[in-house]
Amino acid sequence: MEALKGLFKDTEDPAERFRRLSALLDGWPDVHSAVRRLRQQVGEQLYNDGNGLTYGAIGDLISVTESRARHIVKGITNPSRQKRKAEEEEARRAERERRGMGDGSAE
Repeated sequence: MEALKGLFKDTEDPAERFRRLSALLDGWPDVHSAVRRLRQQVGEQLYNDGNGLTYGAIGDLISVTESRARHIVKGITNPSRQKRKAEEEEARRAERERRGMGDGSAE
């Protein structure tokens, strides 16, 4: 929060601060995604394919569980939804094979 406040501390005009903050919020989904990707990359560096910190130690850095740290490092944002999507795709693939459609290119 201090970093965000610092961006606008020299802007005396409340209307200008309001416009700038609105612009920041408009771009927030992209900023959020970029920060998430950066965090994942740093987590991957810390884990280093099992040759660095454990997921538990990484979790301790930000006060989350080992499981949540593993999800962060692997880029899993919603484990239940991603598992369900994978299961649905597998079911579609199996149905295509059952119908003799192979890889789905003839759908």
